[in-house]
Amino acid sequence: MKKMFMLVVFFISLISLGICAPGAREKAVELKDKGNAAMTAGDTKKATQLYIQSIKTDPTYANPYNNIGMILDKKGDKEKALSYYKKAISLDPSLFQPVINTAFIYFDQEKFDMAGNFAAKARKLNPKDPDSWNLSGQISEKRGLLSEAVKSYKTASELDPKAYKPYFLLGTLYFNNNDSKAAVKYLAKANELSPSDPGSLFNLAQAEKKCGLLDKSSGHFAQFLKKRPDDKEALFNMGQVQIKLNRHKEAAIYLRKFLEVAPNDPRAAEVKKFVGQFKG
Repeated sequence: MKKMFMLVVFFISLISLGICAPGAREKAVELKDKGNAAMTAGDTKKATQLYIQSIKTDPTYANPYNNIGMILDKKGDKEKALSYYKKAISLDPSLFQPVINTAFIYFDQEKFDMAGNFAAKARKLNPKDPDSWNLSGQISEKRGLLSEAVKSYKTASELDPKAYKPYFLLGTLYFNNNDSKAAVKYLAKANELSPSDPGSLFNLAQAEKKCGLLDKSSGHFAQFLKKRPDDKEALFNMGQVQIKLNRHKEAAIYLRKFLEVAPNDPRAAEVKKFVGQFKG
């Protein structure tokens, strides 16, 4: 009995020192891997249970803390997710994923200084990860540091030339800063790499409209409206493009739809005046 009591005290002492029983890490990794498999299968509840078991088996193992944080993050519980990410970072500062995840949460919360600090740490941990460069560019853009933003986006595009996102971000940055020619260049590349992405398609159509590339703009707005037929901005802009192309009857079709979708829009009164000239 005395010997058993001494063993219990010994294991309690190990846990308090952050030292686990022999084989605990291997078992914790196995449980985490099973949790990952459950996540892949779409069973979030089972995955969470397995990650919790992994933590109980080895409280010093960082990965399951990050994985629980990601589940909470997707559910919208950002503050709780942050606590798990930060716990993972405290246990293993070399782990990339919780650092970049923390940066994204701070960015979404518009805490750009904190987001920038964690994005910089993420870049140091994994300088070849395009997501950390894209995020760094977005943070720089929010701070008004446009040349730094462009450098970050271009670095991301070099690291992963087949990814549409850095081209989309570059094109949107140029569009927002009245360089429509550059915007068309990068947004066309983004659309080429990801034709199914509606954001690239819409922004490309907008940039082409601003550049006077009206036939191209019309074509891209038409593609966008196949994906999102009730999008009021696309309907309004498509109507404007048709007017500029002197296709007034076609314009009226899109603008009538705009009025159906957004009858209380501030632009509705002017649109009604135009549409009123055409029957049907």
